[in-house]
Amino acid sequence: MKNQAVWQKYSGKVAWPTIILFIFLCLGYVLLWRLYSNGFSPIWTSTIGAAIAYGMFTIAHEASHGNIAGGVSSFEKIEHILGWISSFFLLFPFSAFVVIHLRHHAHTNDPEHDPDHYVNGSNPLSIFFRCLTLIGHYFGLTFGKNSTKNTAMRNIKNQSLLFLIFIVSLISTLIVMGYGSALFFVFILSALIAAPILAFSFDWLPHYPHNNLSKYHNTRVVTIPGLELVSLYQSYHLIHHLYPRVPFYKYKSCFKDVESQLFEKKSIVEGFRNKDLALLDKKNTYEDIISGRTWNYVLEIENVFNETKDAVKIVFKNLDQIPFSFLPGQYVVISDYVSDQLISRCYSICEDSITGKLSVVVKKVSKGKLSNHLVTHMKSHKKLRVSGPFGRFLLPEVLDKSFLFIAGGSGITPIISMIKYVLRTSKNEVKLLYGNKSNEDIIFANELQELSSLYPNRFTYIKSLQLLDKETQQGYLLETSKDTYCYVCGPTPMMEASKEVLTALGVNKKLIHFEEFSQNIEKLSGKTQSISVEGRDQSFIYEGDQSESILESALRNEQQLPYACKKGDCGTCKVQLLQGQVQWKPYQDMVLLDNEIDQGYILTCMCTPETDLKLKL
Repeated sequence: MKNQAVWQKYSGKVAWPTIILFIFLCLGYVLLWRLYSNGFSPIWTSTIGAAIAYGMFTIAHEASHGNIAGGVSSFEKIEHILGWISSFFLLFPFSAFVVIHLRHHAHTNDPEHDPDHYVNGSNPLSIFFRCLTLIGHYFGLTFGKNSTKNTAMRNIKNQSLLFLIFIVSLISTLIVMGYGSALFFVFILSALIAAPILAFSFDWLPHYPHNNLSKYHNTRVVTIPGLELVSLYQSYHLIHHLYPRVPFYKYKSCFKDVESQLFEKKSIVEGFRNKDLALLDKKNTYEDIISGRTWNYVLEIENVFNETKDAVKIVFKNLDQIPFSFLPGQYVVISDYVSDQLISRCYSICEDSITGKLSVVVKKVSKGKLSNHLVTHMKSHKKLRVSGPFGRFLLPEVLDKSFLFIAGGSGITPIISMIKYVLRTSKNEVKLLYGNKSNEDIIFANELQELSSLYPNRFTYIKSLQLLDKETQQGYLLETSKDTYCYVCGPTPMMEASKEVLTALGVNKKLIHFEEFSQNIEKLSGKTQSISVEGRDQSFIYEGDQSESILESALRNEQQLPYACKKGDCGTCKVQLLQGQVQWKPYQDMVLLDNEIDQGYILTCMCTPETDLKLKL
């Protein structure tokens, strides 16, 4: 599996500039210790030490992505050593940092699973406090009660504990030996000063305002000349998130190669050049909403209303008062974690597009994990992952005929938006046949009555408490003109009956439109492979028809393999394939280098087995 993308030319080799930087930083600590011992100002000692610690973070950061060895196997142990030493100066275990940082890449701006979202906020005092305490937050992720829930963290917990014991013992020994003052000002205070600066410059500033989930818009590039040197190239943070295997000192060169592509995608490129966006303007992040393109955000819930005993209307808060743009009949995809599993489902937008508001109705359904979770647990100020708008269940461009809408139960949700739009923007007649089990099950009961009052001569609302089978629909639709736009949404038997009735009435097939959200459940074909992990008493049987990845199969079989994003973006699930053959799913590789692929490394979330497999973590 070769991928000669633009970014690959900057990767796949030993990063000697990073190694040289590490040597200079170590020499800087030695010189600073000597200067302090000879009477150098404690304040200046810690200030300079903080700058060195900032540089040491870059070493740890590069090692966490494998960018020092660059996939050259003979340098991987050296890279690991550099990662641990640089993290030592930052008073945090390297193994835990790798897990935490890759989780940040996997879930950037996700309020639930992005560990760096901790610093999110708009109040300066709150931001300062959160940046100041980020290292404590990291220790909580490493040793707290929830740390055992993450497989990757659980696997390295003993290493982190040994590191903590070692560093406490070393500090205690040096204090007893009389080096406590130098130790504090040269190393400890320096690290504590650098930590909030790093939190602000790596976590808060690049990702502000912390709600865009699109990989081309979840962070930024700032092109101010010289800033790349001060920040050690983190002013090109978007490049790092797009191409995490590019060494930090190549970010700017890589940016120049892909600059036109980033401008085409409306990525956040800020600075003082004529083509750059203004610095830290929220509208830069919201450009996709402003321009009417599809988007992917974390949205805050403004209100939740009970529509029926088992259905709620969820209204989302606009981002910075910017109206949402969508077409009547379109839907959004809402995602949330249920039992620590991210589940996504489609929900129709039920607002008139003129309002600029975004709302959906969610109804409890049998075995509906996400729907039942949303109905039960959602309230104001909660946040959800929402992307959209999508869908082709749309009104015609020219509203030149009468309309018939047929809905059953929650099938009214895309149709209510269409009805309001047609009544508001045309003079055409609209008829709605809406079926429910009882009056208590009618969604939008009040809105439909209001529309009947507002448009008594144009809107005919037929409420049916009978099953909308073929016979029932025939009784209501006999007078339907052959030249009528027909839109149908509801249970499958109802829609099949509608198709038969409308066809029998002679309605032009091109005028009949159906909407149905369904999950395609693929049956297993009985194909089996044995998958084992070297060095562990761990194996499981893969059963599937290439629709399920190795990782998905492992999780279904309750086998513990490291993972984070499940979509090939972070590299947490990287393993070495010792025996067997795999099939790669379609995917744009931004994680594995060519020489790593040559060594047999794969991503378990992106591969399915062709034969029995033997893996090595």
